[in-house]
Amino acid sequence: MVRDFYRQQSHATYSRDPEALCKQYASKAQVTQETRMSGRTTTLTMNGTQACERLREMFQFFELAGEKAGGMLTIEYTHELHEIEIAPDRKSARVVFSSVLKMGETFFQVSTNAHERLERSMRRVQLVQADAKVRVAWKPGALLDPEKYFRAQ
Repeated sequence: MVRDFYRQQSHATYSRDPEALCKQYASKAQVTQETRMSGRTTTLTMNGTQACERLREMFQFFELAGEKAGGMLTIEYTHELHEIEIAPDRKSARVVFSSVLKMGETFFQVSTNAHERLERSMRRVQLVQADAKVRVAWKPGALLDPEKYFRAQ
């Protein structure tokens, strides 16, 4: 079920479906995210609703960037489960996880390393706690001059 949770996450990411990703958050979810971008580090602690809103904003950004690039940007997403520790009652698991999301080859990249806790209830697995370190690399100039960065192959 843990591996299925992350497969569903991959599918929703490739489908650009933030609502499917939002359903993976438990109502009691707590997410701490340390993000490094453009030489600055920010730390946010969010509940599931707030984390979901951040996902929606990110996917809106993907749509805007895709439109500016003439619809040529694709998403590439990979993840790896480094450790899975199932609780003795088999109702929760601690997972050490990493992922890389790219939009365009060099335009936008999000690398994540996280320790997450998942819980199972009524045959449904949801994220209840995450401590994530995120690194964002992107080329903002690409939105100003898309033809310079995005060429049809």
